[in-house]
Amino acid sequence: MTPATTRFLPTAFLELYEQAPERLLFTFVDDEGRDQERLTVAGLAARADAVARALPGWGVRPGDRALLVHPPSLDFVGAFLGCLAAGVLPVPVCPPDPRRAQGVAAFARLAADCEAAVVLTNGEYERARKLGTVAAVFSRQTVRWPDLPWRRTDRGLSDGPPELDWRLPGDPAAPAFLQYTSGSTSDPRGVVITHGNLAAETAANATDLGLGAGSRGVSWVPHFHDLGLISVISSTIAGNADTWLMSPLSFLRRPALWLETASRVGATSTAAPNFAFDLVVRKTTPQQRAALDLSPLRVVLSAGEPVRPGTVDGFLAAFAPAGLAPEAFYPAYGLAECTVSVTMGGRTRLRLAKQALARGEAVPVGDDAPDDAVELVGCGTVTKRDARVRIVDPTTRLPCAPGRIGEIWVDSATKAPGYYGRDAESDEVFRARVEGDDDPRSYLRTGDLGFFHDQELFVTGRHKDLMIVHGRNLYPQDVEESAQQAHELIRPGCVAAFALPARDGARDDRVVLLVEIKQGKPDADQQRDVVRAVRQRVQDDHDVVVHTVVVGRPGTVRKTTSGKVRRAACRQAFESGAVQRAATTLTVSDLRGAGEPLPTRPGQGAQR
Repeated sequence: MTPATTRFLPTAFLELYEQAPERLLFTFVDDEGRDQERLTVAGLAARADAVARALPGWGVRPGDRALLVHPPSLDFVGAFLGCLAAGVLPVPVCPPDPRRAQGVAAFARLAADCEAAVVLTNGEYERARKLGTVAAVFSRQTVRWPDLPWRRTDRGLSDGPPELDWRLPGDPAAPAFLQYTSGSTSDPRGVVITHGNLAAETAANATDLGLGAGSRGVSWVPHFHDLGLISVISSTIAGNADTWLMSPLSFLRRPALWLETASRVGATSTAAPNFAFDLVVRKTTPQQRAALDLSPLRVVLSAGEPVRPGTVDGFLAAFAPAGLAPEAFYPAYGLAECTVSVTMGGRTRLRLAKQALARGEAVPVGDDAPDDAVELVGCGTVTKRDARVRIVDPTTRLPCAPGRIGEIWVDSATKAPGYYGRDAESDEVFRARVEGDDDPRSYLRTGDLGFFHDQELFVTGRHKDLMIVHGRNLYPQDVEESAQQAHELIRPGCVAAFALPARDGARDDRVVLLVEIKQGKPDADQQRDVVRAVRQRVQDDHDVVVHTVVVGRPGTVRKTTSGKVRRAACRQAFESGAVQRAATTLTVSDLRGAGEPLPTRPGQGAQR
């Protein structure tokens, strides 16, 4: 067998087909936790081969882009592999709600951005699209779908034995697919992932996560995001594990289903962003947890969001009676521009002096330090042998001294060549050079800030989101966590903090907070209580006065399809007045220039 680093995914799958065609590879779990559909290696080969043979007849040529608009299902897996087999670039996307013109418009922009030739889907979504378009008419919305052919991949294809006459890649630099970024700080970009990138990442995943014979995974993570697509689905296609998939909606409706399934099948690995660990603790009882057996879990990967110390402690304590080992929790850091992962296996916690952190310095303090020290969870070490990660001043491009916080720059075999159709931006982001030394490498500028301590990477936040108040660096996620803890009515993970330029002669930027409250109808006194509690908690924790607090119902805070807060979008919506006018907004509370609170006033939504 050829080395893992040169085994492109279609090639690796065909080798698996020759060796173990009857091996069960994927199982899809329904809302009730039942195994709804199973897919063996031979079954996947047949589905992928049928798609690969159908694409030329649909006028889709090698190198064309095919949008994959599938709800969570095994149909997506066959379509994705079928495109790779035909030399067509799959573009997995979140299926837009057909009833909402705004979501369909965003989908149309993405289709234009990648110059798609076709849309692949299944019957479930095709029916929803037709019904949704009718519903939009009755709600007086104008829904404009892109002018593209739609083709179903779950019927009407060849049902004969697979021919497996696939266009196997020979050049590691050949594009394999486009992975769109989440759009948390800007409009989504289509990252060009090459066959070499994908092969290197699946091989690294197998090594870092201990995947192989006997490995069993469980995942609800969206299939159109890098964590689900690469670390889960592509790794399974390569034969690194047998995997049980479920819809993200199934998890959100009943979070216990995730770990109940892991217990039932004896899962050895799973992955999720930080919010999921908080949610599954809140939505399960001690009795439910004690009934589980999570002792086989060797890796519980936490990635995609900042890892909170309190989340880790709460999750491990809650599921200890189920046999979950503390060492199984596995923080990691990565991004789509580097295929998925950069560092793996966080094991260290650091308490840092808050005042030094505000100056851009990471100064560890002991357990006897003041209570206002900031605790961070490490995101692991650089495990890919060819990779190098550096901390660089984002302005001067000079390397940062040890202990100084800077931008995280990455070079490795999994670094993508760039964004589709954005050559100038790709040169700036993917081919940066460090000044002041003779390092010959070109680096990916991640836009994230962090530092190394004892060879472990610690991430402090996004450079674009950083707020500077009174000359101090203020990380929005820290302010958001304080605000979230200020009042019991505030929804976890539904707070956005950002800064606006000073005005009216003031010297400092204005800090604005959007907070969502739980379902219900809080009265005016409760809304004022939330505002006061948020202001007080943020001032106590960060010595910062919040200029504006917006209290709203669910939907006030803009998020990506993966649940990340879109702070830039929140800021733009606030500056344009869209937040203040929104039907979800209940209260907007400002400060006068002298710092005197204005009377809390209802938003437009509260007046309707």
